Amino acid sequence: MAKVSVIVPIYKVEKYIKKCVDSIVGQTLPDIEIILVDDGSPDDCGAICEGYAKQDLRIKVIHKANEGLSEARNTGINAATSEYIGFVDGDDYVAPDMYEVLYKNITEQNADVAVCGLYDCYTDRKVPQYSGQDEFLILNNKEALGVALEGVKFSVNAVNKLYKKRFFEEIKFPKGRLSEDAFTIPKVLASAATVVFDSSPKYYYMHRGESITTSAFKRQDFDVISAYEQNLELVKKDFAELTKQAEFRLLWAYTYVFDKMILSENLEDLQSYKEILKRLRKNTPKMLMNPCFSLKRKAAMLVLMVCSELYKKLLRGQKSRMARLNA
Repeated sequence: MAKVSVIVPIYKVEKYIKKCVDSIVGQTLPDIEIILVDDGSPDDCGAICEGYAKQDLRIKVIHKANEGLSEARNTGINAATSEYIGFVDGDDYVAPDMYEVLYKNITEQNADVAVCGLYDCYTDRKVPQYSGQDEFLILNNKEALGVALEGVKFSVNAVNKLYKKRFFEEIKFPKGRLSEDAFTIPKVLASAATVVFDSSPKYYYMHRGESITTSAFKRQDFDVISAYEQNLELVKKDFAELTKQAEFRLLWAYTYVFDKMILSENLEDLQSYKEILKRLRKNTPKMLMNPCFSLKRKAAMLVLMVCSELYKKLLRGQKSRMARLNA
């Protein structure tokens, strides 16, 4: 039996999938199972995956009807035969020793989850998500959940982590929802006895102009708010000491959705826009007092308190700069 099962959901990533799969095939931990889940991709991804399977017996290809990222991951989990599983998105890639490092850490520390650092990658540069000094931390569930909600050292991303598969027997990725990681990974961390974090960046998280996170506003974007409402309830029930972190993340979710709404060319849901604007203005004092918010975000909220049109202008300028960086 392989030591680690790596699950790769694949949909419309024909330009990137070879770099992704090559990085997994070339892992310094050779005893791995690679599960490529073709989620009904309409391009040549399915054929590319089959070509890899013919060359490497460790690769298993699953073709299925398109149901979204969550169901692709759930399908891969059901097919996995290893005690430990990890996830890589089809347009990202990983360092050659990522799974060797994660496997070593999770087994040596008898942990339930192992986490490594990641790079946020743009067209012309890559930036470590965590820019502090090198750290190796052994955390309990409360500590790990708090760190993930703060999102500085690591976040609720499903990738850049190795898990004991047993957690996903009851915890599933939610079908048909965006922000699926935010619904799922906090529950895993809350259920874990031990989480080990190695800050060395080993995962390359690609930011692309056409990605879900940079797309125009749609009703499904409200899923991120629903996810962090659930997480706040989880924290209030079992980890009251993390309330500030959970409140921070929920208010962050509101700003994420609001920023998409205010930049929309033809926003139809004006009532929701007004309700979120009212909520953000009401909670601005709380955001200013919350240490999890950056000075930049606090300054932005002060601008929003005074003038939403000025806030929109500043946001457009920021988006334009990011677009040039990603071009």
